[in-house]
Amino acid sequence: MAADCIRVEGNTVEEAIRRAANLLNVLPEELTVEIIDAGSKGFLGIGCRPAVILARPAGEVAVTGQESKPQPDLEAAGESKPVIETGDGVTPAGEERPAYVWVEAGQVHIGGGELPATIIPGEHFELYVNDRPIAGEAAVRAGDTITVKPREELKDGEWKLSVASDGLMAKLTIKPGYKRTWKLKDQSPASRLELKGEPVDVVQPAVTREEILAELNRQQVVYGIDEEAIQQACTATREMEIVVARGQAPHPPEDARVEYLFCTSETARREVGEEERVDYREMVVRASAAVGDLLAVKIPPRPGKPGMTVTGKAIPPPEPKDVELVAGKGTEVIDGRRCVATAEGRPQLSQRKGKVIIDIIPVLVHRGDVDLASGNLKFKGCINITGNVTETMQVVASQDVEIGGDVTQATVRTGGSIFIRHNCIGSLLIAGGMNSIYQSVEPVLADLVEQLSLLQAAAGQLEQGARRQRGPAYSLNTGYLLGVLVENKFKKLPSLAARLEQITRSAEGGPEEQKLIQLGRELAQAFGTPAAIQGLDTVKLAQMAAAIEEMAAYCRQIPREGGNITLSYALNSKLQASGWVKVTGRGCFNTEIVTGGKVEIQGVFRGGSIYAGDDVYIKEIGSSGGAKTLVRVAEGRVIKTGKIWPNCTLQIGKRIRQIDNEENQVMAYLNSEGDMILGIF
Repeated sequence: MAADCIRVEGNTVEEAIRRAANLLNVLPEELTVEIIDAGSKGFLGIGCRPAVILARPAGEVAVTGQESKPQPDLEAAGESKPVIETGDGVTPAGEERPAYVWVEAGQVHIGGGELPATIIPGEHFELYVNDRPIAGEAAVRAGDTITVKPREELKDGEWKLSVASDGLMAKLTIKPGYKRTWKLKDQSPASRLELKGEPVDVVQPAVTREEILAELNRQQVVYGIDEEAIQQACTATREMEIVVARGQAPHPPEDARVEYLFCTSETARREVGEEERVDYREMVVRASAAVGDLLAVKIPPRPGKPGMTVTGKAIPPPEPKDVELVAGKGTEVIDGRRCVATAEGRPQLSQRKGKVIIDIIPVLVHRGDVDLASGNLKFKGCINITGNVTETMQVVASQDVEIGGDVTQATVRTGGSIFIRHNCIGSLLIAGGMNSIYQSVEPVLADLVEQLSLLQAAAGQLEQGARRQRGPAYSLNTGYLLGVLVENKFKKLPSLAARLEQITRSAEGGPEEQKLIQLGRELAQAFGTPAAIQGLDTVKLAQMAAAIEEMAAYCRQIPREGGNITLSYALNSKLQASGWVKVTGRGCFNTEIVTGGKVEIQGVFRGGSIYAGDDVYIKEIGSSGGAKTLVRVAEGRVIKTGKIWPNCTLQIGKRIRQIDNEENQVMAYLNSEGDMILGIF
């Protein structure tokens, strides 16, 4: 364009033309206009853009690189309209100019010259010009009233009601319909304009409540109808499946089952709390049972409850399954519902064709060593260990224990006998359960009875002597007197009381066992400190002596059968048995043996002590170096040894004999007068 060509923006094309006329100081009719962008109001301010035009006075022409031709004098010719440039070219001001049509914000607008513009309604709209319907194309001019109505398309929804094969559900499948209208799209000015639109769909419900109820009635659905689901189906705006009726499934029966009161696996690991101190030797738990233990309980079957289909038909529940509780070896079934153990051992479970069988396995076979990996072995029954029992471990059984290897710095405690094929080093062996403890405390109780009777006699003599010297009214401090006597003459009493408490500390059992434990505690407290001893008097001493004598008599009545210990060699150990002790190898060194039966040592017994309730036979007692050794048996029993060294002590009942010279083939016994005789056998 020439230098006077300007670019102008406005909210509309008409506003931009008016602005251009003001800027060029001409009338709007004296402009030549080229529309660059008709602009748009957008939607709610979004997408809004101004109208843009290029304008120049009508007498000027665009410069194209050729000589400009003079333009006709529009004003002289009486021309009063601007020249409008459209997509079809430039219409000179001296000729008739066409009108132009555009769409803005859903409205059709007409502007421009005298020649009519053309509107094509298209397939989605109905066109009215000056309220007259137009079937095809319409020629329109400025001033015409243009009305555009969108056409409507209706599509019916689809729905189907189906009942599940099991009758427990009625389901409605819905595909909603819709009503589609068209919204006019904004279009730029043109002399020939075909209306274009965007589809606008309004969802229409596929079904009404009355239609659903009628279909439910037709298919005889009468149970479990969901009114909320029906309402949801009537207002559904998307394709979906809705359950409009639900039946009631039959409540299943409860089959008979067996509750096991023992761990069904051979071993299990114990659960430990986060802050609980962990003893890794006690982490493994092994199931075992004692006689009379309840092992399992049968829970009888329970019938189910019938259900209901959506069509109102009853659904019977299945029949429950039953199970039979069967007694195996070592068990008994009571009333068909309770299984109890009739023997000690490990409960074992097996199932066959509706039967549950529980057996008792009397022997626990442990292959390998007893160590931290296996944990302590505790079992009601017999234990057979193929390996060793290692440091700090415990083996506890209610019956016999057999060990194929060594026992080192460990504890083996049984209600029956102990058989160790190899050696016992720094360990504690207790055979015979509580009976072995009774056998162990019996000589200690006997010594306590003797010491207390002597203490009472000494205290009585001192009191009588003091009253003779100072008169019958003299009051003697008995507690102080007893303290002096214990400290100077009866020094064994505190150690004997402490030994009794130590032996009975781990005892368990019924009333008699508890009496023994309580007696040990009371004696340990009474003779534990000098102050405690000074708190005693002759009355308390007499009561203690009577309780000790009663318990000693009870211990002497305990049977000596069972609870035997057999091993090859013992070092720095303690052997405690209610029956006999047999050492088949090199012998015992620095070991204490307490037994209610016989002791037989085929090797050496050097250092330590033996307390036996029956005869003792030892190949060699003591050592050439004078190791202090004590062998003690009950009154009326015999001690035999192939060789005995000096510094050894033999005791039968209350008779004691210190050996000062080396002796061979010695048999110690009491003669008819109660004196100890060292004979030869």
